[in-house]
Amino acid sequence: MSDDDYIIKDSSLWQTAGSYMSADYAIRIGIVREHVFIEETQDTRYVVEVWKNNRIYAMTCIRTARFGGVYNYEEYNLCGFDPGEDNVSLGNYTVVPGDMVIVAASGGSSREGIILGSINHPARDQILPATGDQAYVSEFNGVQTSINKFGEQVTMFKGLPTNLSELSNPPTGKPIPPAEYDNEVGSTYTAFDSTGSYTISDNATSNPQTIFVNKPGGQIVIASGNTKLIIDKATESYGIVNKNTTFDSADTWNLTTTTTNIDSKDINVTATNITTKGEWAMEGNMDIKGNITQTGNNDITGNFTTTGLTDLAGGANPLVYDIALTIGIGNLGLPVISSHIFLKTVKTKAT
Repeated sequence: MSDDDYIIKDSSLWQTAGSYMSADYAIRIGIVREHVFIEETQDTRYVVEVWKNNRIYAMTCIRTARFGGVYNYEEYNLCGFDPGEDNVSLGNYTVVPGDMVIVAASGGSSREGIILGSINHPARDQILPATGDQAYVSEFNGVQTSINKFGEQVTMFKGLPTNLSELSNPPTGKPIPPAEYDNEVGSTYTAFDSTGSYTISDNATSNPQTIFVNKPGGQIVIASGNTKLIIDKATESYGIVNKNTTFDSADTWNLTTTTTNIDSKDINVTATNITTKGEWAMEGNMDIKGNITQTGNNDITGNFTTTGLTDLAGGANPLVYDIALTIGIGNLGLPVISSHIFLKTVKTKAT
């Protein structure tokens, strides 16, 4: 026996199999219990329960990220749980809702760990099918992203689970219930398909609203229930399907086109002043209530009914002149051609 055998050795330097402070380079599975924000360092530490030597102990850990630069970074929060007082959560991860993680000791010291990543929680069934049709799926705080084997991506807003409060309760030993969502609020999504087209939809349970950018078809289709706006770049056209259309222009509304076609059962126009230029061809009857002032010839085919003051002057053969000649009595005291005649009802028909 030497004198050294009576000296208590530093366990951090002289490590033995029973030394608690012996170097630990094992990779362990644990569950996040809580996270603590440290004001002095403005950083977050996680308390992770891990198994070591057939017992559970708490390990203070930092998390890793995919990007660790000043301008390239990633931050996220891991979820813990309330362990309660009856210890039913000890060693039984299937009934504990905390995030499952993989940890390693930093520098071999069990006092400081690093969360290397996460693994599937034993209480959650795998979503990806064995066929490989889905290549990726993730969900964080109610936002789900999935990518299939064709590279088609869907990002869906599901909202927070409606039964989220149940996961905040201390474990009772019973299985963790699956997440439940309100589809009236959630299910809105955006999607890229294999053609490069893009879709935005509220995915409502009735009368959904969508914006579909059809890349190969060269169209943008905007739909709100039964109302549609179709923009076609090939035909350079707009197509509208709806019940009511309203233009509310405070100052000016201009329309310039080659041909305008209107097919309507009823047209109502209210205006202070209407001015038209060019030829006006009309088929059918016209019922005018109010004053009419005409300068120029009026070629009427069909019935013409007017109630109010009518100015019939102008042209080589005004209407009054034609009436006088037809009767064969000349002027004979009739008003001059440039005067106004109040006609209760004047009907003329071309012969």
